[in-house]
Amino acid sequence: MEVWAMNMIPAAVLAALPGSGGTGAPGDVLEGPRRILSAVTSAPPVALAALAGVGLLLMLLTSKNSGADVTTRTARPRWWPFRLLWRFATGAPMDGRPRTDATWTHNATRSVREDSRAATRWDHLPRGTRMAIRWAFLAVLFVILYAYTQDANTTGNALATLGTMAACAVGLWLGYVLTDRAVTWRHRRNWVWPLHLALYARLQLPRDASLRYLKVPPHFTEITGDMLRVELPADFTGEGKQDITNIITTKLALQDVSFSFKLDGRNHYLVARQTPRPPAKVLFADPAVRARVESAPESAPMIGLSHQDRAVSIDLDTESPHILVNAGTGGGKSVTLRAIVSQFLHNGAQATFLDRKRHSHKWAYDIPAVHYCKLLPEIHDALIALGEEGERRNLIVDEWRGDDRDAPVGPRHLIVFEEANATIGKLRRYWTQIRTKNDPKESPAIEALGDLMFMGRAVKMHVLMVAQYGTANSLGGPEMRENFTTRILARYSANAWRMLASDVPMPKRTRHTGRAQVILGDTPYETQVLFMTEKEAYEWAMSGAPAPAAFPASHVPAPRPHQDNKPGMVPEGSDGQPYLRVVRDPDDELVGIVEAVRSGVLMDLVREANERWPNASADELEKKVVENVRAARKADRPSNPFPEPRGNRGQEFLYRVGDLKNWQANRPKATKSKAANE
Repeated sequence: MEVWAMNMIPAAVLAALPGSGGTGAPGDVLEGPRRILSAVTSAPPVALAALAGVGLLLMLLTSKNSGADVTTRTARPRWWPFRLLWRFATGAPMDGRPRTDATWTHNATRSVREDSRAATRWDHLPRGTRMAIRWAFLAVLFVILYAYTQDANTTGNALATLGTMAACAVGLWLGYVLTDRAVTWRHRRNWVWPLHLALYARLQLPRDASLRYLKVPPHFTEITGDMLRVELPADFTGEGKQDITNIITTKLALQDVSFSFKLDGRNHYLVARQTPRPPAKVLFADPAVRARVESAPESAPMIGLSHQDRAVSIDLDTESPHILVNAGTGGGKSVTLRAIVSQFLHNGAQATFLDRKRHSHKWAYDIPAVHYCKLLPEIHDALIALGEEGERRNLIVDEWRGDDRDAPVGPRHLIVFEEANATIGKLRRYWTQIRTKNDPKESPAIEALGDLMFMGRAVKMHVLMVAQYGTANSLGGPEMRENFTTRILARYSANAWRMLASDVPMPKRTRHTGRAQVILGDTPYETQVLFMTEKEAYEWAMSGAPAPAAFPASHVPAPRPHQDNKPGMVPEGSDGQPYLRVVRDPDDELVGIVEAVRSGVLMDLVREANERWPNASADELEKKVVENVRAARKADRPSNPFPEPRGNRGQEFLYRVGDLKNWQANRPKATKSKAANE
């Protein structure tokens, strides 16, 4: 340490120091400063205080603009050094201008700066605390100087060790702060800062005040109990409590929270307490959950459980006749519909699944009350038939003289429309391919879907539509989308929420499996969706009241006359059923190629084959016709395209009889010369 001091101090200065003797030896060099410090440390405390005051005064006298008005740079007032000393010694601001309303013993409640800028944390400390910190700093400095005079080497080593430890602590603290800022910056940008912008005026805080008064953890949506805390100004009297709680509830999209204010004592704050959140899982295998499912009304099956284990359900008769499920990949769309549809089937409803993915609901394949459409032509025809069924039910409701909900329209019918984003567009393109010049441009299938959406709940036909991104175009138009007053959103994006629930504050998103937001009107319900395995859903659907078999898409409802009805009655058939029948059109039957040849559907082809090979047996003719038809299907000429399959039986495709007849009539005929050559 002494060698370092010798190297750092110029030689001329060393020679001038008392006791140095100009020899330049290390011991002689430090002898003079040591005598000075020894004299200082051996002096009485009063003398030391006087010496410290003189040193501070000299520092202030030599500093620039000390005590002067920085903005105008006016001359220093008289006795300004003593004023600065007094301010330093008593913890006051050095320029004499208070930044906050802090007192000697109480923290500040707000900034009083003339420029309306936020005050620092130092300015918010009580004046007595600031005074103690300043005197403590001087005391520590004096102790270090005294220790140095007694043992310079030991003191230097101790200072080096303490400095290293302090540098490590500061580095760790800075690393923690920077890491925390990097991890939570999105949370502060999306939630804490918008909440501050809405609250600072109510709390009379500056706009650029520190956000530390808002204790909002990043996982606040997963906390039960005290979930957040807001520090309030010391002079807050409770005025505007309701406005503050409304702002917090709206900006953070909270549900089922209670607020408590603490306004007595020194510290003022409010705490938001979250009621018990939805359970982590809601399993149908749980006896308590199964009992609640059994007790649910027929028209309002249980969707899941919300806060405080409250059951969430949507009544299709009184609240919302149609439901939209919007969720990204893996969001549980099929699981949600499985839980809803199986409960309706248990209570005697029918269901038509329009599933272009073909395998979303395998559990429903073998249920008699379910008609499952997988191919695009099937879906097209099914929607047309369902639209006509809706019209038939509308006629019954129109003539019913009692309550519309009691009209004998038949069992409740669910239309489960999977993957609407892709299917709606393909239905439009399919219609442009098959329509003639006399057909309307609008797809009759989409038109029928719109009719079903606009029909009242009295016809008991309900659309349950599934989409990954429910735009108006993907759902058939903005008018159709507005009919979904109930919307279930899971793993939603910000754009999806603004599009489907713009009037409702968006809750913080969660990746919790099975968690969804059920929105009825403008009220969201955080819900843990009921989970049924495919086996449980099938058994529950089959164990309830039996329902009539769902009519196939190839069956077209035929209206019956109503002119002989008595008031308030609906005509009955010979079987006593109070609703209209469904009759078959032979051209709408589905057959395979072999069956079409054997049943005479392709009789023209059989005749032509008989003319070409008159000596062939019946089996040989059948084989040749089947081979020719399959070759034509493979060639699929643009002038006369082969019909699209409407279904399948195992690995065999099925075709509509009418489509095969039209193809047979329009195909190019073989010439006589070609037949003769063959």
